Amino acid sequence: MAFEAIAVEALSGEAVKAAFGPNDELWLPEFEDIEWNHRDFLSWIHPSGHLGYIVTRSPNDGNLHGVVLRRHERRPRAARLDMCSICHHVHAMGGAAMFTLTEKGSGGRRTLSNVVCGDLGCSLRIRELVTPKSYMQENLYLEAKIWRILQHLHRWLARAKYL
Repeated sequence: MAFEAIAVEALSGEAVKAAFGPNDELWLPEFEDIEWNHRDFLSWIHPSGHLGYIVTRSPNDGNLHGVVLRRHERRPRAARLDMCSICHHVHAMGGAAMFTLTEKGSGGRRTLSNVVCGDLGCSLRIRELVTPKSYMQENLYLEAKIWRILQHLHRWLARAKYL
């Protein structure tokens, strides 16, 4: 069975709000500015920079699920490269951030973290629509990169019981 890349459909503000829980701290972006055909999942950063948001369609039930992430800047003392755990883009110092999400139902006692692109722009990076390019070039075709992004993202969210 071949994998077919399907872009995220354009979502309304109401649909996005419904994907989150009633107690989630939510700030919505300008939906008119989003290029939907270049997105495999919806993601954005709060203007303050301390929160990230992801909305994706569950492979289990087909419903939209939203998650609020806490963003922690990583300031290493020495120059180094960081690789996004979702899209495998290799960033120079400062391009990636640690994102933490609280496991659903744990009352804040259990968290799961990942190093991810600091702007959550994984979908745009695999299509080479943002700069700089990765320090590690890949020869994978786009559909394989999309499949990998969704696998890694869904695995992380499933471990935190959001899917």
